[in-house]
Amino acid sequence: MKHFFALLLISAAALPAAHAQQTLTGATAYAAPAPAAGGGSAVTTTKAVRRLSHGESKAQLRLAEETLKTSPRNAEALLGRAEAHVGLKNYKEALADYSTLIKMQPTNPELYFGRALAQLRDDQLARAVADFTKALRLNPGHAPSLMYRGMAKMQLLNYKGAVPDFAKVIQLEPNNAEAYEYRGICYSHSYQEKLALPDLEKAAALNPEAEKTLKRYRTHK
Repeated sequence: MKHFFALLLISAAALPAAHAQQTLTGATAYAAPAPAAGGGSAVTTTKAVRRLSHGESKAQLRLAEETLKTSPRNAEALLGRAEAHVGLKNYKEALADYSTLIKMQPTNPELYFGRALAQLRDDQLARAVADFTKALRLNPGHAPSLMYRGMAKMQLLNYKGAVPDFAKVIQLEPNNAEAYEYRGICYSHSYQEKLALPDLEKAAALNPEAEKTLKRYRTHK
């Protein structure tokens, strides 16, 4: 069967880095954070989808550390430090802070989402999938968790498993070009060419950048 299995130039390792800043830009993608366990306001990690620059990360880390000196259980400061550590690629430290936050607010899906993003960027793919899944148990309509879980599954070469995640994103966000593009890629890797082409055409109609993938598909299928 003719197939463009190796011709997409969307490698497993490149997916999160290449697309994280462009995915799920619509404000409706993010649900309100769950109430914190034991009262108080729950922290939210949705801004973590935008990667901090090195300079921003260092500044945020300094501010968080100053607050934590006098208030070591300050959730916002712990979150700020976790995000800063991710920006600085200090993944071990970031995961420790997210784990502390999860113990403080075990029903907050945003925290599992944040820890999963850190794991994804640290190539801890199976753990990332598990945490995205935990976030989705708490908030089944959390589109960022669906999108990134699908991307993690693609890196694990679980293309059939990624399809339902992208399908749910499309249900929630009918104009999400990347969800169509990734689902089309997954269909092609699963030898479902009749399903791949419509998705890639839809992605190209929504986003001119996706036309490149469609052209490669038509040339090499």
